[in-house]
Amino acid sequence: MKKILVPVDFSNHTDISCRYAIEFAKATGAEIKLFHTYFDQIIIADTSFPDTLDMSTIYNEELMKEIFRHAQHNMQELEEKLTSLIAKEALVNITLTTTVTGGELEHELKGICTEFHPDLVVMGTTGKGNNINVWGKVSTFIIDHAKVPVLTVPDIKNFRGFETIMFAADLSEQNAVTISELMTLFSSFSIKLHVVHFITKTKQTDSFDKMKGLQMKFGKEEKSGKINFEVIEVAVDNQSAVDQYVKEKNIDMIAFQPHKHSLLYMFFTKNITKKNLFAANVPMLAVPSKT
Repeated sequence: MKKILVPVDFSNHTDISCRYAIEFAKATGAEIKLFHTYFDQIIIADTSFPDTLDMSTIYNEELMKEIFRHAQHNMQELEEKLTSLIAKEALVNITLTTTVTGGELEHELKGICTEFHPDLVVMGTTGKGNNINVWGKVSTFIIDHAKVPVLTVPDIKNFRGFETIMFAADLSEQNAVTISELMTLFSSFSIKLHVVHFITKTKQTDSFDKMKGLQMKFGKEEKSGKINFEVIEVAVDNQSAVDQYVKEKNIDMIAFQPHKHSLLYMFFTKNITKKNLFAANVPMLAVPSKT
């Protein structure tokens, strides 16, 4: 891993998202790019005096300049804070850069992903003002366009680590590739990967056979204790079972392969419930399909 992109909006839990990026970077010697974009469109008012200068335009231009200065100031403060932290911990292998742009959010994100070519994106689950819908759409946009793993970090107080990771397997053919990618991504860490699939007792499936087939592909890793495979039968729904599993296994992170129009994909959109498929306050890693 050489490059980590961290989109920031300077909300309250920007620091913890940056902490996760630093933990990845210090293990791999990656460059961290902090990225912020602000809306810079000026609304020009109509005037009945076309030959005169519109005062509303002047006001809007000055407002945009102030927004830019404010964004630059916030980015400078964040950069200084992280630079101080990096120096304090003597993390000499980390490079920190910043970019502040003005424009339409999705366009600027697509541009920075094309220009920077990140290997990993780390960002908060919600944006400033806890706007889950807007900031969640940013997550899905990056997943779709960057085609790299995206780690979303909830508003938690401390870094949880990468020791115990749950991969929510859907038992598709792509799962084996995703597991291999996870093992590569976390090769610098000592992790235990729980590959888990949840089914309801009333639904007859071939899940056990599929899991067995997946398990056979990673016999060496399973024997060494790095990976554990489980199919879990639940009475009613997956949600409570996931919550219980995360608690019992002390899961630090949930990884999944996002699919459009599925519950996994919808986590990042407006169809979030208070108690959803993923346990609350657990960082989540979306690993998009390579196909």
